[in-house]
Amino acid sequence: MRFVVTVVVAIALNVASLVPAAQLQNGKLQIHFMDVGQGDGALLVSPSGETVLFDNGVRNNCDKPLSYLQQLGVVSIDYHITSHYHDDHIGCADDVFDEFPLINAAFDRGGSYNSATYRRYVTAVGAKRRTATVGQTLTLDAESATPVSIHFPALNGAGIATTNENDLSLVAMVRFGAFDAEIAGDLSGFKESSYEDIETPVAPMVGQVEVYKVHHHGSRYSSNDLWLNTVKPMVGIISAGEDNTHHHPTAEATERLHQAGVRLFWTTRGGGVDPDPDFDVVGGNIIVEVEPNAQVFAVRHTSGSQATVQFPMWNAATPMPAATTFAWSRRSKVYHLATCRYVSNISPDNLASGTAAPAGKTLHQNCPL
Repeated sequence: MRFVVTVVVAIALNVASLVPAAQLQNGKLQIHFMDVGQGDGALLVSPSGETVLFDNGVRNNCDKPLSYLQQLGVVSIDYHITSHYHDDHIGCADDVFDEFPLINAAFDRGGSYNSATYRRYVTAVGAKRRTATVGQTLTLDAESATPVSIHFPALNGAGIATTNENDLSLVAMVRFGAFDAEIAGDLSGFKESSYEDIETPVAPMVGQVEVYKVHHHGSRYSSNDLWLNTVKPMVGIISAGEDNTHHHPTAEATERLHQAGVRLFWTTRGGGVDPDPDFDVVGGNIIVEVEPNAQVFAVRHTSGSQATVQFPMWNAATPMPAATTFAWSRRSKVYHLATCRYVSNISPDNLASGTAAPAGKTLHQNCPL
């Protein structure tokens, strides 16, 4: 097993990374969106066992990511991708890399930031720190017939002048066959207060995805309508801490996501709006799995009922009876044309359909999708 990184700086193969990776691999792409509290941390495991950690958790709350990585059998991390320098995203760098050594490289937006957490991060990654560049791609399982790529379409405001650390977030696209996921820290979609609208120019760079790690923990400034109408995520992952004082996720963001038909998986109930049982699952650690050459992807979680939910990818057909014109969830405020991909998100227990639009519901935006 080997890998290739298509970057300006050549990175040599370290055979030591192959041994622990073999304990994790199951032949599928895995993305583990960890419950780290009010912050972000996600582990990608390639089908052949290479590991990429996206952010690493919240300062002073590092037991959560450490414990989960231990349970998975992680021994080392091949790559780290830092969205930005706030301490709810890189607060556990020193703890994580003390226990799980960084083998190859840590990619971030470059520059610097004035905080003790940032300085600990820089020390923890040391000489393996790399500044990401627009258009750069990491290739995992490079000799496989089904490699995984991680592409950086934008960073540092995507050409918009800003000093807001959230809006400087590095945008990462995971691609595996027909499957796409977007992970981009705390980008904003509204020009308000100190925030800029970064989502709008970034949306066409990203394109359609299956999975969206919801920006900024579901802040009211994230997930604008243009973003959702362009990226069209089927599944959204909200990482937010129980009873957090930021009141994430917010009613504004979740309403936009619901109206766009996105099925949401939350790590915790958060400290803002209550989850909608028709759209939302509160699941602790959220795991997305994709088999090579698949037309579906699976989502499961580690809290309560652990039933796996399968979703068709955007290039897969959504079968519906020929006579059906509309479909909807009995518990939802929206309805769909039967050919809309989002119909597959509806729980079979709640699914209804017919040849007439249901009373009291509004048509899903841009239906059919």
